Amino acid sequence: MDESEARRQSLARFLRAKREQLRPQDVGLPNSSRRRTPGLRREEVAVLANVGVTWYTWLEQGRDIGVSSVVVDAIGQALRLEGGDLEHLYELAGKQQPVRRSAAAEIRAIMDRILAGFTQSPAYAVDRYWNVVATNPISEYVFGISVGSNCLEEFFTKPDVAAHYPHRELAGRMMAAQFHRQAAMYAGDATFTMLADKIASVSAEFKDYWDSYVVGVEPHVDIVFDHNQMGRLTLESVVLNPLGSDDLRVFLYLPKPGSGTAEALARAS
Repeated sequence: MDESEARRQSLARFLRAKREQLRPQDVGLPNSSRRRTPGLRREEVAVLANVGVTWYTWLEQGRDIGVSSVVVDAIGQALRLEGGDLEHLYELAGKQQPVRRSAAAEIRAIMDRILAGFTQSPAYAVDRYWNVVATNPISEYVFGISVGSNCLEEFFTKPDVAAHYPHRELAGRMMAAQFHRQAAMYAGDATFTMLADKIASVSAEFKDYWDSYVVGVEPHVDIVFDHNQMGRLTLESVVLNPLGSDDLRVFLYLPKPGSGTAEALARAS
């Protein structure tokens, strides 16, 4: 057995061991007395990591298949690995583990000045929990958000906010899926569970998405928003991560050409 094959077999044994140590309730899945094997099923890990079941099965069988750092990260999140376990996963996969950095105070402090430069399009910044930490005036006018508000909580607990989205169900599933994936990036951060429980106590819709672990919804690039004064706006979203801050995201909303949105925003600014 050569070195690469030995590494694959070690990775396969490691994945099986960690999968069998997890209980369904540890990852938000319903428990069942009919389970004949300990821990999670392979297909459950595959869904949580957003990879194919067959591909993940081959990985656990030690087959010679390619694996990227992004996929290693997703599998680590699905298996709730952290510390030495996560480091070992990256070592076995032959990949460099990324360094996650928290939003530095000085970066947050300049967000207002940065966003103030965007005068024609809505823009705001949120932290890892979707709390708004900075916004520009036109974003406040269009979306009605303000510093200190929480985008996820307001969408699911305030009917007047969600009513502005004509594709309301799609937007809700997308947001819940993104929050689930964001929470997985910071496994062990209890604030995600606390916030999810708070929203779920008010919104049965969010509770259903959260408990059923809706994660396989791709982000919807075009945001359609019905404004009380400006009418229907169609915006293309761009998400940026400031250098030095992995848990701070800046959302820029650009008018979709030909939709009349640019003209509506120009009249409002």
